[in-house]
Amino acid sequence: MTIFKNSMTIFSQLIIFIGMTLSSILHATPISATAQSAQLQTKGAVHDIVLLKDNKHALASSYQEGILYLDISKPLQPHVLSVFSATKNAESLVVSKNEQLAYIANGSAGVDIIDISKPTAMKLIHRFDTPSYTFGVALSPDEKILYVADNTTGVMIFDVSNPAKPKQLAGIRSKAGSANVTLSENGKVLFIADQSNGVVIINVSNPAKPQYISRIKASGQAQNVTLSRSKQGLYVADNNGGVNIYDISHLNKPRRIGHIKTRNAFGITLSNDEKTAYIADLFQGIHIVDISNPTKTRILQSIKTERAAEQITLSSDQKTLFIADDQKGIKVITLR
Repeated sequence: MTIFKNSMTIFSQLIIFIGMTLSSILHATPISATAQSAQLQTKGAVHDIVLLKDNKHALASSYQEGILYLDISKPLQPHVLSVFSATKNAESLVVSKNEQLAYIANGSAGVDIIDISKPTAMKLIHRFDTPSYTFGVALSPDEKILYVADNTTGVMIFDVSNPAKPKQLAGIRSKAGSANVTLSENGKVLFIADQSNGVVIINVSNPAKPQYISRIKASGQAQNVTLSRSKQGLYVADNNGGVNIYDISHLNKPRRIGHIKTRNAFGITLSNDEKTAYIADLFQGIHIVDISNPTKTRILQSIKTERAAEQITLSSDQKTLFIADDQKGIKVITLR
């Protein structure tokens, strides 16, 4: 899956190169009687979206364009307030709790740490290169440790207690190509989406000395991992292997308990009550799935997006979906 993940990036560059440098265009279209949608066209391919606590603003990573600071106070009328254009290969991002800093997986350029405290004047704090291509980042609960999914290198672990001077603590080798990283709520367990190698589970109680726990074999190519708040459920976006659901009450012996058949699962978001899953299924759009019984899941609705749905972010009131739709920018869907 390393090849596929990279080919998506190359394809994005090609589309942009041959002319997809349109100015921002916005249009709204109805999805159904209970939903509406809007499309914010961007100049680059959007791969990730993070909503801020005020529910009025968001950050988006836009390949070849940079980090977009968005006004989403009117969800169906989103617009760009500012762009941090120094970050050119943005894949994904994570924001500090106080919303002063953003950590960016910056593709071939490594990792960018930027100050976002002034939306119209975002600035670079530090940039460090990595051997391969950074796809994902995860920040520890105390915000002192940054985990970086660096494709063929594996996962790199950094001390970022001083964001201006990160220090590498350790590394975890990849057998296929690390596509993303997810941390447990307490920050002690790391889940690595390692594409064709599946999901690797690591004890990071001591980040300087990560310890292998177990591995979940892939039925496709693991792209992303989502944890339930119960700490016992694990949802794996397995690309052409669909979405696989595991009981991880025993980390050393994960047990598959459910499956959702999709074409190219890339991202999974759970509702607050964890009865519904929203799946980004690339060129198939998104699927809204009843997971109230993980052993008997049921697709409730499928919605086509304009391009390739990679990630889904759900608003705090559970009424709006913000979809990273690759070259077509950001799709917004109001659910009711």
